[in-house]
Amino acid sequence: MKSLNSTFLPVVLCFFFIMPIQSFSQNKRQLKPKRSSKIESADKFVDLSYNLYHKVFVHDSLTQVGIEIPADLENELLESAQTDVDSLWEVLPDVIDDIANSGASFINKGRATLNLNKSKKALKYCALYVKQMVVGTKEEE
Repeated sequence: MKSLNSTFLPVVLCFFFIMPIQSFSQNKRQLKPKRSSKIESADKFVDLSYNLYHKVFVHDSLTQVGIEIPADLENELLESAQTDVDSLWEVLPDVIDDIANSGASFINKGRATLNLNKSKKALKYCALYVKQMVVGTKEEE
């Protein structure tokens, strides 16, 4: 029994560490958190993050399928994404202060933190996709 546990643990750990490397692109869309935190700046940051995420996800989905996006639509998408990024930078300085110093309940502060962590995952996906589009892949080189 002891030898089974000693071989099982490394296999499971190897599976968990190698699995994220294999799944570089996202197949399923992340959903925006259902419940708001009632902290205005945190909710606005989450909304703007997911607006940007949905635009990037749609662009990624279309390019993976092989559909060529018209230049005018792509330019409009880029301008809209740039506006979302600018809005995120405007809201960002107030978010942490509002969560820490607001008179909101402990539950609302916790919900705001969870929502921000979810939006962080969405923004990470956006950053990786933009990096991939700008730098390219080894196959393209």
